[in-house]
Amino acid sequence: MPDRCPVCHQDFKIEPGFYIGALWASFPIVIILMAVLSVILLVGFKLSLTPFFFIISAFLLLLQPLIIRWGRAIWINIFVSYEADARANPK
Repeated sequence: MPDRCPVCHQDFKIEPGFYIGALWASFPIVIILMAVLSVILLVGFKLSLTPFFFIISAFLLLLQPLIIRWGRAIWINIFVSYEADARANPK
């Protein structure tokens, strides 16, 4: 993750431990992905639990970097207001 936003120059390193709360923001993302994939695999494909476990584990492991980034983006947007005209008027 870059130290600053290339558009508005917002400092992404707000304080030590700031992004620990991003874990709570990424948790619902994981739950939603697991629920949707569970319905698809268990109901749609009628898989048994062993292949289901391996598929869902591999799926979530592969998406983990993206999920972490989404959680951090959600977390910082809760505390830092977004200015739509930041690109037009850089600080």
